[in-house]
Amino acid sequence: MNSRWMLALAVVACGKKDPTPEPGVVEVGSTSSAAVSADARAPNVVRFDAAEIRVPVGKSKLHVAWSIPEGTAINDDAPFGVRWGSSDGLVVPPADIRGTGKEAQGGFDVAIEIISGADGAQLTGDVDVVVCDTATHAVCVPLKRRLELTFAVGKGSAQGRVTLPLPKAKP
Repeated sequence: MNSRWMLALAVVACGKKDPTPEPGVVEVGSTSSAAVSADARAPNVVRFDAAEIRVPVGKSKLHVAWSIPEGTAINDDAPFGVRWGSSDGLVVPPADIRGTGKEAQGGFDVAIEIISGADGAQLTGDVDVVVCDTATHAVCVPLKRRLELTFAVGKGSAQGRVTLPLPKAKP
């Protein structure tokens, strides 16, 4: 998705003429089902480690939820998307996701099926979403996050869950 188009739509959707730039630091929190790390050299990359994302043999689903600071919300009218750039060890890479922020309020699901006999898999994609401040509705920030998921085959739920932290939109 063209980042200029996304920025323009975010500005129009929030009614602000001059958007505040995206914060340079991503606060990364831990989740109950996956260890999360952020690379200090690439703050927009969020990695979920294989030791924590265990999937069973066969088909399963991973739910990616949001961790959104108080006073910030996903913009309902702005575009939302996930574009998968690479995969390794999966029978079929998941389909890209396109929609609006309203459709992504609860996060999104990723279908996973690891190749028979493999002990793990990897999946990398870019998540585009727009967050706005809920107090004044004066700031909307288009975000791009690189999501790196590493899966390990083992005893795990057929529906895992990870949480992607988003920064606060500050007025």
